[in-house]
Amino acid sequence: MMTLVLKPAEGEQDFQGHGWSIKGRLNVTGSWSMSEDKVMNIKLKTTSTPSPILSWTIDFFNGRFDPERDALTGVWGSSDYLEGSIGLSEFRRILPRHLVVYPSIKELSDNKSHALWRFAIAAVRSDIRRQHYVWSYFSQRRDDGKLVVTSLVRRLFFGKPLDGEEVRKLCAAAQRLTPADACFYASMVYRKGAHTLMHG
Repeated sequence: MMTLVLKPAEGEQDFQGHGWSIKGRLNVTGSWSMSEDKVMNIKLKTTSTPSPILSWTIDFFNGRFDPERDALTGVWGSSDYLEGSIGLSEFRRILPRHLVVYPSIKELSDNKSHALWRFAIAAVRSDIRRQHYVWSYFSQRRDDGKLVVTSLVRRLFFGKPLDGEEVRKLCAAAQRLTPADACFYASMVYRKGAHTLMHG
């Protein structure tokens, strides 16, 4: 998950902005165009420099704005072309603490009403746990953070390679992180990696 803040740029159909995710702080550039059938097409490029020991990472989003759902829907990947895409992605104007329990695009396409009903229940439960300082809410965040840090250190820097089950757990934990938490834990990962490489 990531958070993006966008604003108009110098060109009439250009915009720029910033954001944050598990890759660290992001710089965003993009443009929009209107198709003949009045669909607003959106192109985004995010650039991040998570640490001095990792190279620049660039990702691309190619999609459209859906006014009925107030969402950007399209493909996300490491190149500006569809063949370099990771898969379908969606940007929504939803609070990060609610977005962590929002259903996937597949869940929505399989049974939209059921998925949205489950989302509403999960969002309310999460808010109640957070507002009443329920220990399970904070312990879950702590455990997810520990899992993400240890797994990414192993994946990026050193240690036994992650097996399929560990990758699945990492993805599930990373999905539950808000972008602010993800950015914080990523800084811990890069600090540990830098310390290991300098003193290894």
